[in-house]
Amino acid sequence: MKSYKTGIWALLCAIIFLSCGKDDETEDYAAWKVENEEVIFDLLKNTSYTRLESFSKAGSIFYKVLTKGEGTEQIYYTDKVKVYYTGTFIDGTVFDQSEPPYNAPAQFSVSATADGFGTALQHMVVGDRWEIWVPYELGYGSSGQKDATGSYYVIPPYSTLKFEVEVVEIVKE
Repeated sequence: MKSYKTGIWALLCAIIFLSCGKDDETEDYAAWKVENEEVIFDLLKNTSYTRLESFSKAGSIFYKVLTKGEGTEQIYYTDKVKVYYTGTFIDGTVFDQSEPPYNAPAQFSVSATADGFGTALQHMVVGDRWEIWVPYELGYGSSGQKDATGSYYVIPPYSTLKFEVEVVEIVKE
């Protein structure tokens, strides 16, 4: 009976010890998080960018108009749009794009986009081309985005994302 109790105590201690271990994934991205937050702090001081609060009120994006479009129709949350875009990390690495001449414009349902990207789209018109900075809280957050198999990050946790977006068309159903 004594060895049975000793075994239970040993197992319980092992579980507690292992659960108190370091969260390697969080530690791996701690420096990355700080770098990404510093970019947002720098944008707060940069007068060439406009700060725009997200519709969810969860934070703000920053944008600069690169080209003013000729469109007049407002884009709504329920709309679908066609856009050309390039998405990069703060170090300039491209993680996704749909740019001419090799790619057709991407079609998005505004409601299905991340909060930051969707907020920007709802303030743009056809022909607008903006540079948009989306802090991680309005993008993929602290969990990031893994590939379809879940084996690696396509978007690392805490990633501030920079997009160049051009609205090509509001898709009419």
